[in-house]
Amino acid sequence: MDVLNDLNSTSIDPQSTLSSSSSTYPTPNSAATYQQMSENTEMVNAYGCDIADGCLEDGKDKSKYSTGAVTGRLRGRRALRDYAVLILSLFFVVDYVIPKVLQSFSAKRSWVSDEPTGVVASNVSNLVPLEAHIMSKCPDARDCLRDLIVPAMEQVVDKVDFKLSYIGSITEDDTIHCKHGSTECLGNMLGLCAADLFPTDVRRSLGFSTCLILSYKQIPSRELVEQCALEHGIPFDDLNACVSEEGKGLDLLEASMKRSQKAGVENSCTVRVAGEKWCRRDGAEWEDCPDGHMVKDLVRAVEEQRKSS
Repeated sequence: MDVLNDLNSTSIDPQSTLSSSSSTYPTPNSAATYQQMSENTEMVNAYGCDIADGCLEDGKDKSKYSTGAVTGRLRGRRALRDYAVLILSLFFVVDYVIPKVLQSFSAKRSWVSDEPTGVVASNVSNLVPLEAHIMSKCPDARDCLRDLIVPAMEQVVDKVDFKLSYIGSITEDDTIHCKHGSTECLGNMLGLCAADLFPTDVRRSLGFSTCLILSYKQIPSRELVEQCALEHGIPFDDLNACVSEEGKGLDLLEASMKRSQKAGVENSCTVRVAGEKWCRRDGAEWEDCPDGHMVKDLVRAVEEQRKSS
């Protein structure tokens, strides 16, 4: 048994719930891999033209060139012309088009970088603690990440020690409850597993969690998880192993919920700066935000805290 799939229960018992569930996701050794996804993807001819269909012909009436010698010379000329055009086109693509495309791609995908940009042990003391407490199937969490956290992080990612924590309850017998049911618990674990797999690359893990929450109603759809994992460069098999019965996902979830409880956080989404509650999104409204709730306000709060520390 690899993963939790008890979608009818609203609680998770670490000792028993997982063992009685059936698998939603493929096991780490299953056939549902990125290689298969790539093989099943139809490749499209980017040139939009097939030489076999005559797209490079010059439009002349071929009947005028009946002799083999003349036809051969014309074909040779056309081949030489087409070869020259091809060479010039290649120079244009290499010298101009490719650099422009790469520049545009880099700008659009700056938030999803392959370079680790998160917390490093040697400089953690210089970073401002920034934390968002959420529930993965909560619309307020979606709004909070999309409209505040992610755009702010684009500006302060190298200045903060960012953590995404989850809200829930744990009973005396260590049974975990998630407000929106067991599917939310699995969504929470997926986010925590991504952060655990890439502890120094907050861009990657936060990007993945945001991708899930933007479509929170579909959590834990395998198609959604695979799509977000592929988009942000997180191996699906590693995520699957983490949330499986033998993985550490449940332990990560328990620790994260206890952290939120210790901080006295109950509302998703609650933002804390330097350990203090800064603002919260609840019932589609921003509340308890004395310093504002805009991106510029959060960036300013981080900058001020950084200067004072």
